[in-house]
Amino acid sequence: MISNAELFRKMMKAGRAMRINAMKDKCGMPPMGPGCGPHPGMPMGPGPCHGPHHMMPPMPPKGPGCGPVMPPMPPRNFMSRERLLVIISEYEGGVRQKELAERAGINASSTSEVVSKLEDDGYLIRTVDENDRRATILKLTEMGSARAAEIKDEREESLKDVFAALSEDEKQTLSDILDKIIG
Repeated sequence: MISNAELFRKMMKAGRAMRINAMKDKCGMPPMGPGCGPHPGMPMGPGPCHGPHHMMPPMPPKGPGCGPVMPPMPPRNFMSRERLLVIISEYEGGVRQKELAERAGINASSTSEVVSKLEDDGYLIRTVDENDRRATILKLTEMGSARAAEIKDEREESLKDVFAALSEDEKQTLSDILDKIIG
């Protein structure tokens, strides 16, 4: 039985794969964001990509009457903290900090910043890898494991409505289809 959270993760990954493939089809290169640099046949040097397919849409104007009021965002690293706790919880013996950064898709300095805060708050401990003294192994404390379990439960609960119309067989079929798209 596939969890709602896992199915949602696969949907996000499939969407990302489809967007990247669409950009490759358009110009032969995946999107790299603002200032993505040269593409085949394009001049060298810094600056924005020369294709409109890589441009971000303009931001809406700010001020009264400019649209719906959004709820306040959580602190900058809040989502990263929760996400990293869940990822670390998936490794029984702990995970190397470098592997965590790669798995989370964030750079090493951001990972280090968030890991330091999680350690300061008592959610994890860092130890030196006995096989490679240069590497750091991250392990959750009891409090960190409990919080990671809470986060997983909260995510699963919030996704119940999204997939409520699907039977378990339909969820599995959707998962299989998403695996093909991702692959």
